[in-house]
Amino acid sequence: MAAKKATETMFDGDGSALAGAFGEAARDQYDAALKTFSDAAEKIRTQTEENFASARKGFDAASERMRAVSADALAAAREEMTGAVDFASELARAKTIGDALEIQRGYFTKLFDARVERARAMTEASVEAMRDAVEPFGKSYASVFAIAPAFDKFFPFASK
Repeated sequence: MAAKKATETMFDGDGSALAGAFGEAARDQYDAALKTFSDAAEKIRTQTEENFASARKGFDAASERMRAVSADALAAAREEMTGAVDFASELARAKTIGDALEIQRGYFTKLFDARVERARAMTEASVEAMRDAVEPFGKSYASVFAIAPAFDKFFPFASK
């Protein structure tokens, strides 16, 4: 009975005023949602362009590091070949078995130390290259989540 009375009271008089107010509120909400969506879309477009440019720089830096690593590996292979030829020559000139064993021990110790150092340098360069390549993606994910609060304006009823 009370609901019927409230409905009758709400529509007493001019119902068009109520409909007009509702339409105006709906239009305002639609305009606010559209503006929020447009602003968010523009932010996303701008950030996407920045992220692609940043990713390109990261990949270029990683590529340059890997080229340097490849050049170092080639130089190291040349050094090892030269060292192997020198080792064979020195070993052929050894007078005793003790001298030959000492030459061999020195060569393999030097070879092992050089390879360990190269492996360490390659690992560091690879880690840096990957860090350079992946860093822009971390920034792009952070920027996507930074836009998320703007979508609260689409649904103002949730905050009431």
